Amino acid sequence: MEQRSWTQTQLAQHLGVSQAWISKVCRGIADTGLARAQELLSRVGWEVRLSPSVEEPVERREFLAAAATVVFVPSAASSNPYLDPDYVRTLTDSLARGRYELGGMPLTPRALAHTRQVGALQPATLSTQLQEAASDLMYQVSITLYDAGKLAQSEHASTMALDLAHHAQDFPGQARAYDALSRVALYRKDPTRAVQYAQRGLRIPDLPASRASSLHMRLGRALVAITGHSSDARNALEIALDTRGLSPFAEAALGGDVAIGLSQLGEYDQANLLLDKAAKAMGQYSPLFQAQYLGRQAQTAIRAGQPGLTAEYMGTLTRALPFVSSARVNSRVREILHRTNSWNQISEIRVARERLHEMLTPETPPS
Repeated sequence: MEQRSWTQTQLAQHLGVSQAWISKVCRGIADTGLARAQELLSRVGWEVRLSPSVEEPVERREFLAAAATVVFVPSAASSNPYLDPDYVRTLTDSLARGRYELGGMPLTPRALAHTRQVGALQPATLSTQLQEAASDLMYQVSITLYDAGKLAQSEHASTMALDLAHHAQDFPGQARAYDALSRVALYRKDPTRAVQYAQRGLRIPDLPASRASSLHMRLGRALVAITGHSSDARNALEIALDTRGLSPFAEAALGGDVAIGLSQLGEYDQANLLLDKAAKAMGQYSPLFQAQYLGRQAQTAIRAGQPGLTAEYMGTLTRALPFVSSARVNSRVREILHRTNSWNQISEIRVARERLHEMLTPETPPS
């Protein structure tokens, strides 16, 4: 209100709430709650970000300093900052960090704006450096929109990332784009296309170990969904899991993603061990990833027919939900609620269901 010189009535109109409610919040009588605050502020171009109360790591301070440099130092591309590779790379880092902290839903307007800006460029006229930077940005846009449930827009951004990487002859960038396309195809319940995209990515030469492992994981999870391919799926997942030399972040994320495929193959014990490790490890990196793996743990316990363990995981997931705003996590919560309905006569399940339902964040329908 102060920044834009709005009255309470004007703010209420922009947020889609009543003036009386705005008045109560201003007087400290009403509390939005974190998830509600994220959703409302995103409507007027703001976002909520979590930061440690102690001194931040050097890496983050350096990132913020670099961002300030990119924003405030004039460059030859000042008429259109999207023509500056350093600026585009900083946008990519910012979008990725925001998704790790918040989830994709609050970042959707920003991601769509990046799509429009990059879409207005002519890939063939750009420098190789800018083509690579723009491809990386569109990959992050794709993952952000995927998490927000905007699947058509996510697929479009992945295709843009692939086109830019082809122009740059950027092989890792091409593999990254195929990874994203496989992810979206599987979520749209098209496992055959998901397999094809993963296989195309794996045919790219000189893949980094992290990307090859991710593509094998995508291949395995897609094959799980195709009748008669359980053995091939298991082999692909094992190849992914055997990858060495990954960072702690990449190793935890990969293990959690492989566990999803193993759970669908009925290997519940191994899946749960991997998911437990991923959920604990990801807490220090990403509230979003932690919530995703906690949800997968609950789903695995449901498949294994373990109501007590399911209630425990549902309780932990409930505590994680206020920190993220993700259509995928919401979808997982709704599935958990649906699949535990038959256990509602169990008191601990009934209480867990009620608390989990209260924590669902509002969202628009997926595209």
